[in-house]
Amino acid sequence: MEAPGRIWFGYIAAVGIAVIGLITLDPLAFGLAVAVLVATVLGERYRGRQIALAAAAQDPDLPELVARWARGWAYARGCPRPATVPGGVRVEVGQPGRQVEWVATDAADTLAGLVDSARATPEAWLSVVTESPAGVRPWLVEAGLVTDDREEALMSIDLADHASRELPEGYRAEVERDGGVITVTVRAGEAAAADGTIAVIGTDAVADRIRTDPDHRRRGLGGAVMSLLVAAAREAGAGHGLLVASEMGEPLYAGLGWHAEARLVTARSPAPDTSVESRRGQREL
Repeated sequence: MEAPGRIWFGYIAAVGIAVIGLITLDPLAFGLAVAVLVATVLGERYRGRQIALAAAAQDPDLPELVARWARGWAYARGCPRPATVPGGVRVEVGQPGRQVEWVATDAADTLAGLVDSARATPEAWLSVVTESPAGVRPWLVEAGLVTDDREEALMSIDLADHASRELPEGYRAEVERDGGVITVTVRAGEAAAADGTIAVIGTDAVADRIRTDPDHRRRGLGGAVMSLLVAAAREAGAGHGLLVASEMGEPLYAGLGWHAEARLVTARSPAPDTSVESRRGQREL
């Protein structure tokens, strides 16, 4: 609040000096009032610009978040580094039914070309990050791509704000590191009860494949896995978290402090057939 106070003081000072000029008929007072007013306006514009730049640095635009998430997601899964394309990125996934995936925003000037590419490419996916899934999904269907009514969420967090969840009694955790890829496995005896991965690239940490065995759900294992992953990522130098959450997983992450940046609508080329259940198994967040 300090800067706005100084701005108002400048306006008040300019008016006060101008009033004195009117009373004394002193032209120097009028000149000083104009100078103070000009300096105040210029100062206000400068401070507004600095605030906008600072906000932009802390709140990157959506295309940048998409590229950063895709880079970390590909790294976590052992895929080649995504290639930048107009409007988004292209990932060589190399999975049956999902050989290639484009991840892009809903910018109309670039999305049309990516829709055409996905439709013409066998075993291709197109994931569109948007604030209006209802507006994007019909367009994808009309273009001949296969989609469904479900959607995911692109989420982010300052890792310093991540809530901590303790591992329940009767479980133990194993943490493995392979370069910047960190894997946590929670075991009940020798059996895996839950696991997850997080990939650290620079100051970004991208979580992926957070899974809990059905026999061990509703015991807080998902939150414990995320807490362990985030702690390890912070030790590795990460400060900002990104992930794509399924409808089932989104409440878990929201409870840990993550917030949704946008929604994700995914479509695929008409053939070969890839079931919705298979899709969710491949990206279980």
